[in-house]
Amino acid sequence: MLVGTTSVESSERLSGRLKPEPVRRLLQVALTRRAYMQANHLEEDGRRVEALIPFNEPLEKITPDALRKFIAPHLTSVNPEEANNLQTLLDALNLPKESAERLKAILQGGVPHQVLNARNHTEESQIIASAGAFGAVTIATNMAGRGVDIKLGGELAEEVIAAVNRVLRKSGYEDPFDMTLEERRQALLKVEPSQYGIYDAEVKLFLQYFEDMERVKELGGLHVIGSERHEARRIDNQLRGRAARQGDPGSSRFYLSLEDDLMRMFGGDQVSNLMERLSVDESLPLEVRLVSNIIESSQTRVEGANFDVRKHLLDYDDVLNMQRTQIYSQRDRIFVKEDLSEDVAEMLEAEVTKRVAIGLADEEGPWKLVAWLDQVQPTFESLNGLFPSYGFKLLLNELKTDDLKPSTLNLVSRAIQSEETHTLHAIETLVEKTREALETQIAERDDDLDAYFQGLRDMEEKPRPQKMLEEINALVHLPLKLSAEMMRALGDDPESTKEDIQEIVAQQLTFLNGGRLLSVVQNRVGEQLSSPNPLPADWEPLEGIVLQAAREGLTRKRERLNNQVARDIDVLLQRESVHDEAGKLRLLLTLSQGARAVFNQKTHKQMTQNYMRFTYAFLAAQLLENKEAQDINDDAMEHLDAAEKSLRATWGQSEYERLSQNATRLADFGDAARIAFGAERLDDAASVLNEEDRARLIASIGRYVLNEVHRHLLLSAFSELWVEYLTKVEALRIAIGLEAYAQRDPLVQYKGRASEMFQELLTDVRGLVIGRAFAARPRRVEINPIETAEKEIVAPLEVSADVSGNKKKRKRH
Repeated sequence: MLVGTTSVESSERLSGRLKPEPVRRLLQVALTRRAYMQANHLEEDGRRVEALIPFNEPLEKITPDALRKFIAPHLTSVNPEEANNLQTLLDALNLPKESAERLKAILQGGVPHQVLNARNHTEESQIIASAGAFGAVTIATNMAGRGVDIKLGGELAEEVIAAVNRVLRKSGYEDPFDMTLEERRQALLKVEPSQYGIYDAEVKLFLQYFEDMERVKELGGLHVIGSERHEARRIDNQLRGRAARQGDPGSSRFYLSLEDDLMRMFGGDQVSNLMERLSVDESLPLEVRLVSNIIESSQTRVEGANFDVRKHLLDYDDVLNMQRTQIYSQRDRIFVKEDLSEDVAEMLEAEVTKRVAIGLADEEGPWKLVAWLDQVQPTFESLNGLFPSYGFKLLLNELKTDDLKPSTLNLVSRAIQSEETHTLHAIETLVEKTREALETQIAERDDDLDAYFQGLRDMEEKPRPQKMLEEINALVHLPLKLSAEMMRALGDDPESTKEDIQEIVAQQLTFLNGGRLLSVVQNRVGEQLSSPNPLPADWEPLEGIVLQAAREGLTRKRERLNNQVARDIDVLLQRESVHDEAGKLRLLLTLSQGARAVFNQKTHKQMTQNYMRFTYAFLAAQLLENKEAQDINDDAMEHLDAAEKSLRATWGQSEYERLSQNATRLADFGDAARIAFGAERLDDAASVLNEEDRARLIASIGRYVLNEVHRHLLLSAFSELWVEYLTKVEALRIAIGLEAYAQRDPLVQYKGRASEMFQELLTDVRGLVIGRAFAARPRRVEINPIETAEKEIVAPLEVSADVSGNKKKRKRH
């Protein structure tokens, strides 16, 4: 028997019902029913027997005591193992007398069976192999064991067949491996048992297999039982089709309860009402065409609903599928396209145009635009020395070569002043936000206190003053301390102390926010600020004190920095050459940096730490304020184009020097040499290159390496952001159904939001690529103008690329 269930839980529940106690209880109920029917001369006509209704309950609710008490007048015992009761059960089950021992064994040990579901799928092959054996009971979910044929009589082990083949070969059969199982059986029947030798047990097992097969076929083959009907008729047919395969005998029967989900949702009331009208006993099966029609119509409706669901899901999938097609087409283009410079240039121009418009519209000025351009293309070491970022390029245009020292001091002074102005404006904004937050906090505490004292007025018995103070402290989240007089007033008349408590709360909140604000401003200014101790209890004078202290601290900082720069510039002009643009840039970088002694907690030693004394970004932003957006855009693109050419030349020279150490032919320079000279010159010796060919090769190497860097950036950006995008879209698809509560079509809303998210994805990809486009540079010689200068003025990302096409390992340092 193969029993099909619709879920793992159902299969395990059924497996529990085949244990000894449930089987014994079931047969006791059957024995009691048969004894009652015989004693009262009743026949099983399907009508309800009122006296037996209490036993139409789940087995766990029926006790042996209730059965004994009910059947006592007609039956002395309900023990199914007694001889008379056992014979009655054999008759009720239409079993011969020879089956008495098997029935008794089942009463004592339960029904032997195997359970096949997702929790024990590792034993699937063994369970299916023995499912067709005599007396085998297999419980399986409708989805388990598919594609495996159940052979009647069970499965023969390979070891048994191998032993039989050895016996047949020993008996004179030339090639028993080509014989069928039936031919081997007929041959063994002709062999004397004395020739079995050490394989006597395997041969007897082989012959017993055929006897069991014939016995199973005589009994009807494999019988399939469906414990319930599935939502899809297709799955029911698949389970039914496991029996009577390939000419073998077999049968199937499905059972359905009115409490099953299929009947409960679709038409079960009709059958239930019919059974009530006809007084049909619940213990008897009902086989009428009405039930079959209801089941078929229910399955049709469920399958139609499932089809609509899948079709609706396909509409959602089509949105993502179109986006997926577009993304992967772009990735394929990145893989196969040889020159990606135009694609990167278009992305760069689009991003710069967008940033310029945003930067000029910013109320604080375009300093964020300058900072972004300096981040995208920072100062780097090129073949001709330092190549400036866009912000430093603007500053270098302000320097006068013929009068460098005064011009530099004036430029630095303006930079310090512009940073001071920006910092003071930021502090004023912070003070204003703190004031608004303080007013909100005081208003919230006042509302909470009003509600608390309102609750005290409604109380018949007021708490002790100390208890009320603890509750107020927990309510306002402050450690309030009241005088003895206020505590007495709080106990006598709590309402009279409300305004005083609110005033104390406001003062403590003012102290707390004022102290935090003063600490933040001091860290922002970078100077020790002078302030009265204690701070004023009112916000207005406290705000004035903080702003005045900030202005004084910024003034001291400006004077100190101007004095330091005036001292350092003389030393730098004597030690460094500033006749070219790289020298002037090195001078500006060094002046903006300082060094201070710090204590290393790990090594417990004093060390020197470099830091930025001031920044030029705000001054560079001032130089852009009176320019048109198109002019700034053209100027920035021209500068970035020059930076790319310089970086390309640097890459070419660096890789040429590295490869030329071991190169003997042009072919050793890889694809760059093929692009520069063609395939016909790859066998030329590398040592005979003239200056023109060498410059041509270096330029080709630079273009190739930078193109491969761009290829890697594009692929990594698409791969990184696409995975994040899929997670966001899946979250959107799960939550979009809530739009139906607002009378909006979820599918329409999903398409609109998914389209917006996809445009954001493309924008993020462009931003990520542009942000890293100038970050990959070859290792250069360290720059150390003076001892206080930055140890290395190159980007933190180093890339060593092999122009032959092999990417080297990228590392952070």
